[in-house]
Amino acid sequence: MVTGFYNKDSHSPIAVMVLRIFLLALAYVIAGRLSLLLAIPPGFVSGLFLPMGIALGAVLIWGYSMAIGVFIGSLLLNISVSSSPILSWSEVSLAAEIASGSVLASCTGALLIRRFVGFPNSLTDERKIFAFFALGGPIATSLSATVGVLALFFNGLIPAKQMLFSWWTWWIGDAIGVLIATPLVCVLFAEPRHFWRGRRFTVGVPLVVSSLIVVAVFVMSSNNEQKKLNDQFQQQAVLVAGAVDNGLSSVVYTLAILRALFVASDQVTREEFSTYIDHVMVERHGVSGFSWNQRVAHDDRVQFEAQKRGEFGESFFIKEKNAAGLFVPVLHRAEYIVIAYVDPWPENAVILGFDVASDPVRREALDRARATGAFAMTQPVQLLQDDNTATGVIVFYPVYDPAAVALAPAAREQWLLGYATAIVRINDLLGSVLKPFSSPDFQLHIVDISQPTNPQVFYREREADISVYARSLTFYREITVGGRQLLITVNPTEKFLAEHVSLQSWFVLAGGLLFCSLLGGFLLLISGRTQHISNLVEQRTKELAAILENAVESILVVDEQGVIQKSNPAAAQLFKYPLTQFSQLHISDLVPSMRRCFDLQSDDFATMGLSENIGRRSDGMDLEIELSVSPVAIHERKFFTFIIHDASARRKVERLKSEFIATVSHELRTPLTSIKGALGLALSGQVGEPKLNELLVIANNNADRLARLVNDILDIEKLEFGNLTLEIERCEVYPLLQQALSQNQGYASRYGVHLQLNTPADQCLNYRADIDPHRFLQVMANLLSNAIKFSYLDGLVRVDLSVEGANLKVSVIDQGQGIADDFRPRIFQKFAQMDSSDSRRRDGTGLGLSITKVIIERMGGKIDYHSSLGKGSNFYFTLPIAQ
Repeated sequence: MVTGFYNKDSHSPIAVMVLRIFLLALAYVIAGRLSLLLAIPPGFVSGLFLPMGIALGAVLIWGYSMAIGVFIGSLLLNISVSSSPILSWSEVSLAAEIASGSVLASCTGALLIRRFVGFPNSLTDERKIFAFFALGGPIATSLSATVGVLALFFNGLIPAKQMLFSWWTWWIGDAIGVLIATPLVCVLFAEPRHFWRGRRFTVGVPLVVSSLIVVAVFVMSSNNEQKKLNDQFQQQAVLVAGAVDNGLSSVVYTLAILRALFVASDQVTREEFSTYIDHVMVERHGVSGFSWNQRVAHDDRVQFEAQKRGEFGESFFIKEKNAAGLFVPVLHRAEYIVIAYVDPWPENAVILGFDVASDPVRREALDRARATGAFAMTQPVQLLQDDNTATGVIVFYPVYDPAAVALAPAAREQWLLGYATAIVRINDLLGSVLKPFSSPDFQLHIVDISQPTNPQVFYREREADISVYARSLTFYREITVGGRQLLITVNPTEKFLAEHVSLQSWFVLAGGLLFCSLLGGFLLLISGRTQHISNLVEQRTKELAAILENAVESILVVDEQGVIQKSNPAAAQLFKYPLTQFSQLHISDLVPSMRRCFDLQSDDFATMGLSENIGRRSDGMDLEIELSVSPVAIHERKFFTFIIHDASARRKVERLKSEFIATVSHELRTPLTSIKGALGLALSGQVGEPKLNELLVIANNNADRLARLVNDILDIEKLEFGNLTLEIERCEVYPLLQQALSQNQGYASRYGVHLQLNTPADQCLNYRADIDPHRFLQVMANLLSNAIKFSYLDGLVRVDLSVEGANLKVSVIDQGQGIADDFRPRIFQKFAQMDSSDSRRRDGTGLGLSITKVIIERMGGKIDYHSSLGKGSNFYFTLPIAQ
């Protein structure tokens, strides 16, 4: 399986699932074959079974549908390790049972982990890591081991006494496979991907490298054990082969003794032959019988048969076997090799008189012995005296007339008297020579390879399947006996392997891999904590950065030399520097008074609280600031945090408030003084009635002025705290304009100014707007009063009504002194006046336009103005036309 083998957007879910199942089954088989390379011979006991870990990881990550891939992979793996050349239904059934155990273990492990640990999971907590390994490893894999061992037992592959050991080794291999492979699968595929991918080098690589080291140590240990086992078996096999060689060679020795009898005597009788066999050849070395095979010319046949009838009875005749296997008189030949004597008697009596040369196999050995003058052994044949199919060999030793001893073999053939013969039952001979050895430990096989194209089985102790591992220990030796080439093969039996196989290397593998799995868990914990700390640091850094970035106040971090290390956007906005340029600045570039502190290497300023200072912007403009400095040590380095507050606005407000207080106090005192003076004169009785009326008018006007001032102050308070409410009605605008001019006509007359309402187009007369009529009149009063106050004597203030798109536009135009351009940014602010003396000279407080702007905007409109200094101003506002 490889990462990125599908694209979620370009493949259907079913296609993706099928592909995953296929790749999982393939990975299961490949990993299984690799794991079995670590098996301890002669069986399949492996200290590491990776497929179980891969299966659990796949089911955890991609769901229970992956169990199909687990079953298919396990089925194919177990079928592939079968030693039978032809697949049987029982083998398929066994493989399916074992595969079911693998599916049960992987699904149960995934279920337990999801239930008690949770998945997907980053595994950063030691308790979760322990639970993950325990539930998925030892606990879940006990099911696969149990099902697998029971399947082997009920299919007759292991006896009951081996069940516990088989279960234990199976369970260990599966559990360690989970502990090793599952973390690796998670590193490659688990979610969250960014988290697990970060563990490729901290967990994946160390786990793989340490496992490879353990495997390398295991291979070395296993090789040493295999060499030791091989040496043990080879030593025993050498002894077995030597015993076979010696046993067959001993036949030659006994025949040499028998040959001496016929060389030393001119005529050997039956009694002499038997006596010699019984007394001289006491040690027969596994030979079943001896015979004297005499050479008889055809011309001497009658005389020879007559002589032997005298010794053995009238039934004697020279014979051979016909095609039916019956003894019949021999056919006419130039000469015969007749069994004249045989011992022991009477079990071998049936072969007496048999012409050995009548059998092609025996004749081949006779001819070889005659030609070489040495021993000659037949290939395995069926003995004539045996009714069963037991095979044997016959060894011939030619005996010549003593007068021909000095002649060459070819020259002395005519002097041949006969053959001293040994009859050997192979099973009896080898059974005798192999008695000192433990027969269940080895399997002996001897093949006559004298004719390479037609090898003959010489001996096979038992028929049994030889495992592949046993074949790797096979011992071979070729020997030559009686002119025949024999190949001796010695194989160890399963009993020998079971008794001599050491589990030391298995413990090395299992113990080492268990250590690797613990290392993997430890690395998961360390990497998880590291990642957790890293995430926490990143989160805290982002939080602090967010705080720094979004802080309203300007924040600067400065090192011991006064160089700015970090800044926030508020500082850039305050000092008008690009944010990226702050790292090139010294704190004194922004706060000049700090130069002396850093030049003197004094940090006494760092302990001060909030202090007032002067800052300098990039354009050279000075700022009134409040400065707070605090020191902080990071990694033995000292830094200073500057928190800078722009005090300019507050100072400005304070000045405005001071001016406002001065204005209000003056404006309140002025009408109050006038009222008090007028009332005092009136009450004194020193003035006449005409003068009294004039004083009352003065008092009344000042009372009106005082009322307007108080109302403006109350409106400002409502605006500041959001308590200003509007009573919106759908009203015609033109009549309200007429009413406004009528209400302000007296005020205009006071200043000698004329008011004029231009008659709008007919369509404007009936247009309505959703407004508060009382506040609308207040807006018009403020605009008209301003226009009147700043107009020249006998000036004209004109009011126009027009349509602008979907809005009604009301304009108040005067011909007064106009407004300077530098006053535009502040004209609609509270207490805004071109000159603070205007409030006293022009009977104003600087609140009217600020109140007007808020009211217009609350009614859905906009207000603005045009002005030329010395030529007058045009204040206009728009309101949406009511539909």
